[in-house]
Amino acid sequence: MIIIYLHLGIQYGSVPYITDAIETVDDLKNLANYPKIPFDQLLDKLIAFNESLPYKEPYAYPTGTSLLVTIDGNYTQKLFASKAFLLGDLYLWKGNYIKAAENYAKLMNAENGNANDNFRFNFYKINNSGDVAYANLAVLFSRSGQDASSLINSLDAGWRAIFALPTTSSPWSTEWLWAMPYNTAFKPVNPMIDLCSPLKSYQIKPSQAIKDLWNSQVTTSGVPFDPRSKLSFNASAMGDEITKLTDNGGKWGIYRAPLLHLRFSEAANRDGQTKLGWALLNTGIRNTYYVGTITAGAQAPVSVAELNTMITPYPQTSPYYFDARKNNDVSGTWYRNCGIRGRAVVNAIDISYQTDMIGLEGKLIDEAALELAFEGNRWPDLVRIARRQNNPAFLADRIYQKLLKAGNPNASLARQKLMDPANWYLPFDWK
Repeated sequence: MIIIYLHLGIQYGSVPYITDAIETVDDLKNLANYPKIPFDQLLDKLIAFNESLPYKEPYAYPTGTSLLVTIDGNYTQKLFASKAFLLGDLYLWKGNYIKAAENYAKLMNAENGNANDNFRFNFYKINNSGDVAYANLAVLFSRSGQDASSLINSLDAGWRAIFALPTTSSPWSTEWLWAMPYNTAFKPVNPMIDLCSPLKSYQIKPSQAIKDLWNSQVTTSGVPFDPRSKLSFNASAMGDEITKLTDNGGKWGIYRAPLLHLRFSEAANRDGQTKLGWALLNTGIRNTYYVGTITAGAQAPVSVAELNTMITPYPQTSPYYFDARKNNDVSGTWYRNCGIRGRAVVNAIDISYQTDMIGLEGKLIDEAALELAFEGNRWPDLVRIARRQNNPAFLADRIYQKLLKAGNPNASLARQKLMDPANWYLPFDWK
């Protein structure tokens, strides 16, 4: 219910908040007794309700709960949205950034009760090193040139394998926070397969704007393209098919680790921890904070002082504390973290953004477009930042560019309308 109300607020702005059951036809006649409330007030009510719940840990329900069972070979844990993630989102929209970070950090540091070291080092950590079973979600190439012809485009290995959603594999556990398993033999079917296929109804395809944004990136070997573009859709003479939405094989993915890292980074950045946000976006904790030189393979012993620079400079009780230490004797939980762009094998943004709060905020939203394209987060992201910055152009300019590149003759008119925040929301009508 809470997540539905959050998205109603995002889409409609002001909505009625009803907590009493509507059980009869006569109840429907009294809907006028439930006046609409502004989005900010709705957020207050949703936060208060969620905080009153007895269980708010990273997972929706604790191990042993009767709702956590195996049905048709699928464990139901990921069917339920994490209350911690939802609280993080509510506080992020409200502007309470430390509380947002605290809740996101619960998931980022969750271990799911698993004592296996490889599992702990990779659970929602975003890495491209270590055990192959976990590292195969990074962008991979068959040779060092990092060009499109050597990109590994497979459902079994590399970044595209994220969306195959194999529930029997380690990546299913370490990447996805919330997902809906279903049996392809039964109805309802996945509508995205028809909507995205040029051989079927074909109503959804990649925009030119996202293609241009991908093409503006450069890999760490200097090749001008973003490998995630080739792994998100297939181009053909019949039309572009968004494989992200059709590769799932009976699983509908909703929230995954990069979304968590981007939301946490957005909160941390606004709470003054801009360098930390830069680290998680770009090259990872250890690569950003370590004062020495990291070499391949096992790390030689270093002084305690130097080793400790691999830990973010915050108390262990802080949501901003991440231990990325690594040498022959110590392995911090976050030592494999390589950053979202690091895992995608594209160049880090300039280090000047480590101290540029507003600039980094824009880069985080740009990265969300690159990493999370077609996953359903774009409009809420634009609305949230435009509201926070009191800057309608943040949203209006991006929509304008998308429509302009699509050849839409109403691009300028749309921008003009979107410069008024009242036009960001749908009209709410009981009828």
